[in-house]
Amino acid sequence: MTPLPIITMLRVLTLITVTLTAISLTAGEAVTDQQMRFFESEVRPLLAAKCWNCHGEEKSKGDLRLDSLRAMLVGGESGPAIAKGDPDESLLIQAIRYESFEMPPSGPLSENEIAVLTRWVQAGAPWPSIDGSLGADAEAGKVDRFAEEDRRWWAFQPVVALAPPRLDPSSWARNEIDHFILEGMRSEGLSPAPEADKVTLVRRLYFDLLGLPPTASQVEAFVNDASPEAYQRLVDQLLDSPAYGERFARLWLDLVRYADSDGYRADGYR
Repeated sequence: MTPLPIITMLRVLTLITVTLTAISLTAGEAVTDQQMRFFESEVRPLLAAKCWNCHGEEKSKGDLRLDSLRAMLVGGESGPAIAKGDPDESLLIQAIRYESFEMPPSGPLSENEIAVLTRWVQAGAPWPSIDGSLGADAEAGKVDRFAEEDRRWWAFQPVVALAPPRLDPSSWARNEIDHFILEGMRSEGLSPAPEADKVTLVRRLYFDLLGLPPTASQVEAFVNDASPEAYQRLVDQLLDSPAYGERFARLWLDLVRYADSDGYRADGYR
């Protein structure tokens, strides 16, 4: 048997690679990094700018939402909005081509924008989201982003009034919150640490509330303040400081993954 020429073998391997790639794009497998970048940089911003005003969370004309893959697959009054891998059979693509419906009604998308959505549907509509597949509630058109474990999270539980634990009046606790803390410590075999001196207290307050150490004069002013209200007065002073707002603004911006980018709806892959 004559061996295949090198060029022929390379062509065969290329054909196999292209075929396997096409299969993986339409088989509903996990979204790849390349697909995620394409979706987040081109598809999601386009949907947000051109579609979500009429087919989003605030408004869903024709009972159609285009802000999740599940909602698109469920569709609205006219049926599913997309057919994975088949742009020609997808109502969404027909509508933006002005072949059936004419969407958006304000004017057609550009050729490049139509090409982006067509390419996305052709690739199997990869959507890097927790609701990227149809669930048991698809027929009802429900989009449920929360699992039962999420619903049991403590912050979602109903508020219940709790009576503070009864403790010896001469104990370490000074207020009702202290009663809960002390009871919890005792249940773990722990006891409160000795009371901090005023130098330690002023440093703790500055670091906790401003993220900065106090100056020598600020430490001296607190240490020399013999008033019973000295501690509370310093707390109020630091809470009123712009530096307090700046410190916790940075904290919350870190928690929501702020970056100079496309905004939270388009930052998934970042």
